Amino acid sequence: SQNDEVEDYYALLDVPKNAKADDIKKAYRKKSLLLHPDKLRQRGMKYEGQIITEDEARARFQQMKAAYDTLSDPKKRQLYDALGHKGLDFVQNPSHAWDPHVLLGNLAKSSLVDRTKLITLVLLFFGLVLLQPILLCAKVDQMLAQNGGALQNASWTALCVPFWLYALFYGLLLIIGKALFPLLQWIAFVAGVLFLTMKFDDVLPWKYVLVFIPFYFWMLFRAIEAGKQRAKANADMEKMATIEYIEKYVINEKKQDEEGNDIEAQMHRTYNDLSTEEKDEINERYVIVHVPPKASAPGDTNDEEDDMEDELEKIERSPEYQEALARHEDAFKTLVRIIVPEIPLLVLVILQLDMGKSWNWGLTFLPLWIALFMECCGGCYGFCCTASLAHIEVQEEMAEHFEKQKEAKQAQKGEENNDSSNEKKENDEEVVGDASAMTGEVTADNVSSDKAETDTTAESATEAHWADEAIEAEVNSMGVKAIREELESYGLSTTAFVEKSEFVAALVKARKEGKTPIEKKSEDPVNEEDEVDDDYFEMDEDTFHHFQQAEVEAENKATEAQSKAIASFCSIIFQTIMAVLFVVKLNRSYTNEDEIVIDGGSSYSSFWILFPVFLVAGIIVCCFFCAICCARDIDKAMSDKSGANEDN
Repeated sequence: SQNDEVEDYYALLDVPKNAKADDIKKAYRKKSLLLHPDKLRQRGMKYEGQIITEDEARARFQQMKAAYDTLSDPKKRQLYDALGHKGLDFVQNPSHAWDPHVLLGNLAKSSLVDRTKLITLVLLFFGLVLLQPILLCAKVDQMLAQNGGALQNASWTALCVPFWLYALFYGLLLIIGKALFPLLQWIAFVAGVLFLTMKFDDVLPWKYVLVFIPFYFWMLFRAIEAGKQRAKANADMEKMATIEYIEKYVINEKKQDEEGNDIEAQMHRTYNDLSTEEKDEINERYVIVHVPPKASAPGDTNDEEDDMEDELEKIERSPEYQEALARHEDAFKTLVRIIVPEIPLLVLVILQLDMGKSWNWGLTFLPLWIALFMECCGGCYGFCCTASLAHIEVQEEMAEHFEKQKEAKQAQKGEENNDSSNEKKENDEEVVGDASAMTGEVTADNVSSDKAETDTTAESATEAHWADEAIEAEVNSMGVKAIREELESYGLSTTAFVEKSEFVAALVKARKEGKTPIEKKSEDPVNEEDEVDDDYFEMDEDTFHHFQQAEVEAENKATEAQSKAIASFCSIIFQTIMAVLFVVKLNRSYTNEDEIVIDGGSSYSSFWILFPVFLVAGIIVCCFFCAICCARDIDKAMSDKSGANEDN
């Protein structure tokens, strides 16, 4: 794979050109599993009889992934069959079709005549693309003008010749690609346009509810295809599993005997150890995904309880899941687009045209305004909230890492506490043993001392009585200020006391209870070694770099999503401008009696409706013109610049 030519996608997957989707999927699974890094190492890095490096295996896998992505998508496959790899690349990514260095180098070496021919081809291409809308706008303007023009009496069907040629060319591509449902959709749409032109030419005397019959089928075919794509995407996502899951829970599944005891397997089998029939059976039950490697935070370990959660996370990161999810979302958007704006809009337009409703055309197009507003809100949400959501994932991963670290510290602390408590228990048992030997001596002394304590009880009561009287006498001799200060030193409130007797009674009670002054808290800082914060976490250099890299990846992901949101938002703005101009033109030029109002040029031209299209086309043509006329050889320009810098 060192040459620049891209190998044929069918040959790369080793399938015929008329292969079905299931055959392509089976071939991709078989080929990609042969390039799995672990499987390659087991075979000594041999692939198809040749020894390859990991870089070559990775490049080969990327080519097969691109081939599968193209051939598994009906639209991409039909373009590939018709145009080849370069044609498909040009249609999908015009900027990637050629190497910019080679292209600019060739333009720099070309003559003025060649550049003029290239500019003429670009102008001719955009002229053919814009020819049909220009003819339609010119006819409408001449119909509304008082003096008319050459196109005033021209047939609408004849005026749409560019569209019929384009429809024929695209239909042939669909036939070559054998895309049945897209072909039916395209036939229904073209038939609807044909019925409209015949209605405008008064060839069909039908009402619009009958004229729009092909559009009914067009929406029906689109809804059926979207439903099928959505159901297929759901089925594929439900059947997805990693090769590790297949080998652990399917191939080496634990079996039990009649008594319910586990039967130990004789040997551990891998996917490559299976026969062709067994592989086909597994491929029918599961969609094996290929998970790209993901760096985990240093020190993180996975428990067996988290295996299923990790399995789901791996599946969600796989390109197969992302591709199925994209198909599911596209199908869902198509169904929503049919239900929300298209069907209600078609019904309101038919009521306006056939039943002569005196509605403003702005109200008739209300479903379109709602759909555009919803898409605009979605674009704003994607632009404003995507960055936050991407960083939240990194923060959740960091919080999970710190939670595991906290649990590990608590477990270590619990073990230390258990060790210390066991040592204390052993010491207590030794003390109890020593104390039991002394129990006999202590008991004899206690019997002799009980009699002496009984004799001293009466003397102690008399002494306590005289002590209470001494306390009361001392407190009564003190001033109110001194009593208040002493009570406050005990932490007692004196705000409710008014008479001196209340202060005296409170202080006497406090002294009898033996209260002591409360010490003030020290303002010295707490020793960090004495009190350890349980929420304190350590982060080594490897962990820091891991999360720093995760933040960078999240930022890149957010930037890409924001770029798509901006492009979608600009597209919505252009659609809204064109729709508003079209509706205003209808309100000024069309009556409920299916008659055109001759405004005599008082209204704006129909070409203003296409102003956003002309603006974008003009910008693109100017960019092409500048690139063709101002092209320089990049290598020569860089060498001239470096030489000028050396001279300075």
